[in-house]
Amino acid sequence: MSENVIESLKYLVVKVLAGDIVTLHALKEYLVDGESPSVLSHKYKVGKFKLRGYIQRVTEKAGNYRVAQYILRTTYDSLSKLAPIVVKVSGGYYCTVCEKIITMNPERHVRLEHRDLVNRIVMECLRLAKRSKS
Repeated sequence: MSENVIESLKYLVVKVLAGDIVTLHALKEYLVDGESPSVLSHKYKVGKFKLRGYIQRVTEKAGNYRVAQYILRTTYDSLSKLAPIVVKVSGGYYCTVCEKIITMNPERHVRLEHRDLVNRIVMECLRLAKRSKS
């Protein structure tokens, strides 16, 4: 599988595990369903330019727009079923895997401390996408 596909999937998995499921839904609605960033920013209460940044990041990591569409189309169901491992609590964030309060950015924590979990989920998503393709 292409390194671009793996990198963009890692980005999406980290977002979901860090508790940012809204980004996944918004990206899917933009790339797959064709909804405009303005409508999505209003619907999900996310800044339009922030949303465009997410779209640009996924598209750049995927290599191009069509690959990003394909990734979201084939892995959206698997990713939307993932449960976040970081939850927001008073005073910061709580990691359910480490069982401790974290002070750093939740995405950075997931990326640095739970790399094995992220890689395992990415490989599982790729396996499921290949199976559904055939």
